[in-house]
Amino acid sequence: MDDMKLLRDFGAALEHEPPATLARQRNRLTEAKPRRRRVGLLVTGLAAVATAAAVAVPTLVLRGHQTVAPPTGARPAKVTTGTLNVLVVGTDGEAGSERFRHGARTDTILLVHVPADRKEITAVSIPRDSLVQIPRCGSQPPRKDMINSAFDKGGLACTVKTVETLTDVRIDHMMEVDFTAFKQVVDALGGIQVKLREPVNDPKAKLRLPAGTSVLNGQQALGYMRLRSYGDGSDIQRIKRQQVLLRAMLAKGKKMLTDPAKVRAFLGVAGKSIKTDEGFDLETMADLAVSMSDTRLTGFLTVPWVPSPDDPNRVVWKQPDAGRLFARLR
Repeated sequence: MDDMKLLRDFGAALEHEPPATLARQRNRLTEAKPRRRRVGLLVTGLAAVATAAAVAVPTLVLRGHQTVAPPTGARPAKVTTGTLNVLVVGTDGEAGSERFRHGARTDTILLVHVPADRKEITAVSIPRDSLVQIPRCGSQPPRKDMINSAFDKGGLACTVKTVETLTDVRIDHMMEVDFTAFKQVVDALGGIQVKLREPVNDPKAKLRLPAGTSVLNGQQALGYMRLRSYGDGSDIQRIKRQQVLLRAMLAKGKKMLTDPAKVRAFLGVAGKSIKTDEGFDLETMADLAVSMSDTRLTGFLTVPWVPSPDDPNRVVWKQPDAGRLFARLR
C-alpha cells in the first residue's frame, strides 16, 4: 500500500487531529517531494507503535484516560540518561467485590526497559507470588508480603515504590491496564492464535480447548491467561502463558496496522482501560513511538527466583542473579 494513501486513510479514520508530534510527521511526509520520500517510513513508524503494544498499549489516539500520582518520598536516581523504564501492571478488575472490598490484585507486573539508543526492548516479568519487603505506603506500615498486595493496599503508586525499593531501578512511567477490558482488546484484534500441547478443561475458568492450534476470542484468552488448573498450576506457568499471549498480540497488531478502521476500534477499547502517570501523556507516548522505528523486542525475561523456604507456594528472588538483571536496567 502507498505510504501517503495509508497516512490519509489512517487520519480520516481517527476523526480528529492527531497529536502535534504525529501531525508534524504527517505534514513532513505529505509535503515532501516524491523523489525525497523515504519509502516505508510511515509503515516503519506504525510498526514501532505495534512493538510498544506488545508491552503496553498503543496510544496514538489515547485521550481522557485516568492519571495516577507518582510515589512520594525518596526514589532511586536516574543512572543512564535517555533510558526509559515503564512499569505495566494488569489488574484483575475485582475492586469493590466481596472478596476485595477495598482494592484489586495485580495479575501481571511487567517492567519494560527501553535503552537510550532505542535499539531493543527488554520486558521483565515479576512473579506476583514473590515474597518481598513492601515499604511504607501512606498509612500502611512496611511489611513482608506478596508483591501483588502492594497494589491491593496502596494502588499503582505503592507498586511502583515497592519495585523501585527492591530493584534500585528508577521507574520513569507507570501504566495500569484493567483486565476486565482485556477480552475486548483481544476481540478488537480479531482473536489470538495459540498452540497447546495438552487440551484444557477447566470449569473454574469456564474454558475448554483441544490440543493443537486454536484461535481464542477475548473471553477465552482471558481464561487461558488466568488458568490455575493447567500445567503445574504455578504463577510461573501463568507468566509463561501471559508472555505467549503478548507475543501473539504483537504479531496480530502488526498485521492490523494497515487497516485504519481496526486500529481505531482497538485504540478505542484500549483507551478505556488505562491509567498512567500524568507525565506519560499522549505527546510523550507518540514521541516514544516515533523514536522506536528500528526497535526490536529482544524477549521476555522473568526475575530469577527460587521457592520460598517459608512457603513452597511462594517464591523469593534468587540473588545475586536478580540483582545483576536489574543492574542492566538502571
